[in-house]
Amino acid sequence: MPENVLKIKMLGGFSLYYGGREIALDRNMASKSMQLLQLILINVKSGGIAKISLADALYGREEVENKNGSLNNTIFRLRKQLKAAGFPDSSYVIIKNGMCRWDESIPVEVDALKFEELITQGKDKEEISEKMEIFLEACRLYTGEFLPGMIGEDWVAVRNIHYQKLYSSTLQALLEWLSKNERYEDVYRLSSTAADIYPFEDWALWQIDSLISMSRYREAMAVYEKVTKLFFDELGLPPSPELISRSYIMAERISQSTGVIQDIKQRLREKEKVLGAYYCTYPSFVDIYHVISRMMERNGMSVYIMLCTMRYGREGHDDKQKEQEASVMLRKAIMETLRRGDFYTKYNQQQYLVMLPGINQENCSKVSERIDHVFNKLIRKGEYQVSYYIASVAEIDDIMADELNQFQKDTGWN
Repeated sequence: MPENVLKIKMLGGFSLYYGGREIALDRNMASKSMQLLQLILINVKSGGIAKISLADALYGREEVENKNGSLNNTIFRLRKQLKAAGFPDSSYVIIKNGMCRWDESIPVEVDALKFEELITQGKDKEEISEKMEIFLEACRLYTGEFLPGMIGEDWVAVRNIHYQKLYSSTLQALLEWLSKNERYEDVYRLSSTAADIYPFEDWALWQIDSLISMSRYREAMAVYEKVTKLFFDELGLPPSPELISRSYIMAERISQSTGVIQDIKQRLREKEKVLGAYYCTYPSFVDIYHVISRMMERNGMSVYIMLCTMRYGREGHDDKQKEQEASVMLRKAIMETLRRGDFYTKYNQQQYLVMLPGINQENCSKVSERIDHVFNKLIRKGEYQVSYYIASVAEIDDIMADELNQFQKDTGWN
């Protein structure tokens, strides 16, 4: 492509390239002149944009007495910036019959428009393989959301939603076709990009499935662990049923690989000699619960379950960041207070479950007092309080069994 084409990136950020180099027009990418340029360029294929629409987009939220005059000043300033950046002589923004458009003497290519254009081309193709190859080219252009640094602007938000929906539906169809045709490397690359952009959607499932299909089980397990940690840390949610089902597939395949005995030894060994209680994920906690319950039947061991619930105290308030920090402090208090033979897990942002083998009712109360003591030293006094529900496994076995059965039903876990 000739170097005198103005290339615009709007997906995943904003940048301009002309004459083989990147052009920096304004340090403030959200300035009025930059927004004006973006609005003109994003409408370059549709014959321009009405001047009144430009004024509303740029000044609609502001108390400006003369929007038309302010827009004219912004157009004048943009022309000066483009001229100073080394663009050829031009009006750049042409105003005619109440419409503003880009001067066609300077050719333009906008990635967001090219993305949409390719998808339209693909939809018109009858041959499925030809259609999907065009979809593949389109999805490779989608490197992030539309102008992410300006998502608060109404006109940006509307277009962002439009492109996101277009990307999601196109990519879903493309991944299904690629997977059917065993092009797993392409599936992995595309779904990895999508998972980076939209980490709380289901693109990680495609990552995992493609890696499993390529027998790259440890990489698939690493993706699983990353995603489950993200959901737990950010949303306080356990892994989805679909993710859990993949974890068992991966575990089974890994166990069948060569060098399994040495690998098992390495994986069974604790990575660190951590003092205090043992932290595990909720599904692992469920496994331990079942094992402990069976051991109790055989040897009569006393085991108690403790539910620790964190609530706002006298000085507390609804602040998600502070709540997350306090949750981390509660976890630290539990870990440091309990014995190495005790187990605990994060149930959600406000609650932890603790399993205390070989203990009696009286000592359970002492445990909760110790947790309180450490927790209150780690946070500001009065911000949060912790309440405790304590019962022996024998007492709550039926209740817990119902809850775990529901969890198994929801997740497909056995």
